[in-house]
Amino acid sequence: MPPAAASEAASSPEAAIVPQVRTLSFIELERAEGLAAAHLNELWRVRALRALKLDDAGRALDEFRMAARYADKFSQHSLSLMYWHGVGTASDRALAYAWSDVAAERGYRDLLLVREKMWSQLNAEERRRALEIGPALYADYGDAVAQPRMEWALRQARANVTGSRLGATLDRVKFARSRGEVAPRDFFAGERWQPERYWRAEDRQWEGQVIVLPAEKVEDPGSADGR
Repeated sequence: MPPAAASEAASSPEAAIVPQVRTLSFIELERAEGLAAAHLNELWRVRALRALKLDDAGRALDEFRMAARYADKFSQHSLSLMYWHGVGTASDRALAYAWSDVAAERGYRDLLLVREKMWSQLNAEERRRALEIGPALYADYGDAVAQPRMEWALRQARANVTGSRLGATLDRVKFARSRGEVAPRDFFAGERWQPERYWRAEDRQWEGQVIVLPAEKVEDPGSADGR
């Protein structure tokens, strides 16, 4: 399902920002939070989706912003729509465009289309403000800084989990959540923890469909040998 468009009617937070949230259950969101684990982009994205489902748009705005700090393009796109439609905050179309521009920096087609549609609807003053706002937003949320921030968090999380003075081995590690366990082989899969493979997996997901919840398993067809 493509991202919500800039012109979509904002009849509710869900309709304006993430239409898919209507079909998600709280059990699915809880499971997704467990799968997100130390992936802070996914973790804050799921929490924002839960807040939207609870009609707490102000909280969703804050949590999408946290996810955006870790290079989460879905959350950056969602922030752009929240500012565009005035959901959980005052409407600010110039700021909405600036967020949309950051969201589209990897060239994902759906996000580029939304960005260009927003630009076409801005007046001259809004375009001027958007161009002024943009550099500061990129300085804190663009991939040049947000991806290294995410990668550092992954390294820290994995070091904290695997480090042991008692001789524990990975095949004995279990990660509990209220409705089951995350299997160690999935938790430590290369697609989840190796930055280059993680970003490539996100690219593939965006090329196929919009990311909403964390994927339980991401296969790399070009790495049959597991590298």
